[in-house]
Amino acid sequence: MYALEALQSMKPGQVLQVIADCPQSFRSVPEEAVKHGYLLAAAPEKRGQDLYFYIRIPL
Repeated sequence: MYALEALQSMKPGQVLQVIADCPQSFRSVPEEAVKHGYLLAAAPEKRGQDLYFYIRIPL
């Protein structure tokens, strides 16, 4: 998951927006982020075919 690689180089408080076009991502992106100690900054959003996730680095 490339998003987790990007999160590793981010600073506390920063937010990463992940855009996915795969329905399976609805579960895997948030689950993997939380499993690795990151937080969801907002509920996932669906816009058309795309899913938007906002993942925050804990302070």
